[in-house]
Amino acid sequence: GRSGRMLDDPQKGHVEKFDHYVDDLAKFVELEITPRQSHLCYALAHSMGAAILSRFLLRQELVRQEPDFRAVALCAPMFGINLPMPRWLANFLVNQAEPYPKRRNSYAVSTGQWRPLPYLINLLTHSYARYQRYLRYYADYPELRLGGPTYHWMRESMQMGDELIENAGVIQTPLIVLKASEDKVVNNRELLAFCESRQKAGTGKAEKKPLVIQGAHHEILFEKDALRAQALNAICDFFDQH
Repeated sequence: GRSGRMLDDPQKGHVEKFDHYVDDLAKFVELEITPRQSHLCYALAHSMGAAILSRFLLRQELVRQEPDFRAVALCAPMFGINLPMPRWLANFLVNQAEPYPKRRNSYAVSTGQWRPLPYLINLLTHSYARYQRYLRYYADYPELRLGGPTYHWMRESMQMGDELIENAGVIQTPLIVLKASEDKVVNNRELLAFCESRQKAGTGKAEKKPLVIQGAHHEILFEKDALRAQALNAICDFFDQH
């Protein structure tokens, strides 16, 4: 959104450490959530936000901190990125770029500045009306535009995704994970690996496997009404159980 941008080109998706996102969330919870202890608190997060929230929950467990949320919904979580190349090659490229500041802070291969895609080839939603609203918003507020990620952002995010999958079973907070069947932004294999890790650890034995929103693109929460309603009803029902 209107958060400060780290590099001269404000459209570059960049962060020095993925945990900086988590620090921001922790500060928000400390200032806005924790003081309202009389409320029942739940969290809904999407895509990269879901990875940030998952890391926040993991951090709380590792320091044995009382969880802030009774239950959490992770919508199309970014535990892995849908890469245009094999993972080993992506690892090679980001590691090669890392020692060179100019290169590590440049757009990752096949990405660049934000540009509007025609509705027919967009990878976000099947809702024409919501997609047009999305484009209009970025036309009216160009400072919100965000293009592709840097090599360093990719490196941080891939490492964090691996860590979250490995430690998924540590998170004790009840989770519902929603998967968009037609997702071309995040990698659903890593999403499934996260859920399987919880099942193996016994933490998620009471949880169903990911709720698949059949036919949905990545942006489940601004999909066409039938798909969006299916997701929101499932999330609300899950929260009601806790």
